[in-house]
Amino acid sequence: MTNATKTKHTTIYVVTGPAVASKILAVRQAGVPDAAASDIDVSHWDDDFDQFVAGRKATGETSMEVIYDATDHDAIEALYQSGALTQFLVLAPASETAAAAAPTVTASAFAPVTTVDNIKFSGYVKNFALQMQDNDVWRATITIKGSGPRTVTKGA
Repeated sequence: MTNATKTKHTTIYVVTGPAVASKILAVRQAGVPDAAASDIDVSHWDDDFDQFVAGRKATGETSMEVIYDATDHDAIEALYQSGALTQFLVLAPASETAAAAAPTVTASAFAPVTTVDNIKFSGYVKNFALQMQDNDVWRATITIKGSGPRTVTKGA
């Protein structure tokens, strides 16, 4: 698995205005909402085993951990307070030594990115919890409830 994507220089952006993408800073761990399909039981009396087909996908939630800074994370706090639905974009690194270029936003949506692998999804900040412990930095867990499908794009 020599072509595995490394996390170093991975970046995550969130739409925070009609033409504004804000980078989520100091990320330590992150994920993308899952979307498990429900099970529709189509079994009947003549079946020897239960029979199922896939139903609607229920978009789940995910979380990310950041090293908290009130200034760096004020856009996340605003999204948490408002409950606004917005777009998130996870960009793979451009190289071993550089992050991908910052994305552009028009009409409150990310423009397509084709230069690097990326995952785009919509959601709202469901929770923004701060944690402190002895001899450490302030940390925060951002919980995002997904809405709709995710889009995975392979870079050129």
